[in-house]
Amino acid sequence: MAEQSYALRRIDSRAAAVTMVAVLGAYGSALLLAHMTHQHAQLMVLAVVLTLTLERTQRTADRAHRVRTLVLLPLIAVAASQVGPLLVHHPNAGDALFVIAIAGSIWVRRFGSAAARAGTLVALPFIALLTTPIVAAPGSDDPTLWAAVVAVIAFTWVTALHLATGSFGAADEAGAQPRPSAARRLPASTRMAVQMGLSLGIAFAAGRALFPAHWSWVVLTAFIVASGNRGRADVLHKSGLRIAGALAGTIAATLLAGRIAPGEPITVVAIFVVLAAATWLRPLSYAFWAAGITAVLALLNGYFGERGDELLGQRLLGILVGAAIAVAAAWLVLPVRTTDVLRRRIADALAALSDVIAGRETGSAAHRFAGTVEALEQIARPLRLQRRLRAGAHRADAIDAVAACAAPVATLATAPAERLTRHDTRRHLGQLARDVGAIRRHIGGKAPAPPADRVAIPSGDDAVSEALAELDAALTRLATVPLGPRGYFQK
Repeated sequence: MAEQSYALRRIDSRAAAVTMVAVLGAYGSALLLAHMTHQHAQLMVLAVVLTLTLERTQRTADRAHRVRTLVLLPLIAVAASQVGPLLVHHPNAGDALFVIAIAGSIWVRRFGSAAARAGTLVALPFIALLTTPIVAAPGSDDPTLWAAVVAVIAFTWVTALHLATGSFGAADEAGAQPRPSAARRLPASTRMAVQMGLSLGIAFAAGRALFPAHWSWVVLTAFIVASGNRGRADVLHKSGLRIAGALAGTIAATLLAGRIAPGEPITVVAIFVVLAAATWLRPLSYAFWAAGITAVLALLNGYFGERGDELLGQRLLGILVGAAIAVAAAWLVLPVRTTDVLRRRIADALAALSDVIAGRETGSAAHRFAGTVEALEQIARPLRLQRRLRAGAHRADAIDAVAACAAPVATLATAPAERLTRHDTRRHLGQLARDVGAIRRHIGGKAPAPPADRVAIPSGDDAVSEALAELDAALTRLATVPLGPRGYFQK
């Protein structure tokens, strides 16, 4: 129930509406461009794919990143437009370049947040290649220039909507990327890049061998399942959600598309209705997003003439094959361990909590702490599911303990300075600081778990006293869950 209520709180109808306005605006602009230049409908699909992702990634972007996006995205779109025909006419070269581009976009995350954002930009136009047939309309010009124009159109609509609605600074779902827990290990970004490259390479081979006319079904599913790897438990959990959603969306949309003639405008309306619902429900469960996206792809294929219930079995099998490839790679090849991701994110949360307790840039530290709680919630669902199946201390208890600190941290961040300088308050803050330090050293493998039987901070008669007591109780709970490198989490 805790994770469900958390997801419900994250549903943001306003953000979903902004996304769909930007998507419809970019689609309409690309449609007008395609009619004027006699280009294929792939330009509209590219506009929709870019806008959907840009709307999310640009919310937290600063001015420098927006400038980089405006410069780089058209260039990347041009590069992707050159790879597209190779996927059809020279598959070996096209497949190799596609794999290198996607895996490289993940590998560069090791160089910081700016590189990670640039890597996201690289992936967008290439993934768009998998959503429509790569052909040109009769009499059309070279699509290279128009791909760049569509990229600018998508960026313009997203930026204009963000400026008009004041959407800058919203939470970014991507969250912190998992980092290694020890210097001797490969960076998580490198592991994820290897996993993605291997998944896509095998998916291309399997897709072209098993489904020559629809190989993209396998490749796209492998990409979706392998992306956003936050540990093996997260990959397995998300793969289940994605497969369930994809199967449901594919069945419904394929049956619907088979009863609508190709090229009917009603199909376009249905696509945008499904996109809107998927965007709105995505925070509740990723299964809704997976169902929506695969339904859109099935409707899109039906619009271009690929229809008939006989394709349903092939599509479902392609989804299962692609998901199995990605899960196997995530679990067997340089796996990103859930333990490492959890310990790293708890360490980040405790670092921000230390700054709040010490009074160092309290407002900024409290904001960072809220972000770390968000990052922990992103990996919480599979761990909470595991907790239901086994007794005793569990990793999910640590996440709940950190989350319990959110409200008292917000209270301390807004408390008057004179209240925090009282003798009893400073004494209690010092006790909390020592406890946080002990837990951080334990997570780093430098000390045993701190004792949980020391004298508790008593509740008081005002909000600050209550916040101190709540923090003390949460840290006591956190101290009961072994977090060290060779502790319970390594089993």
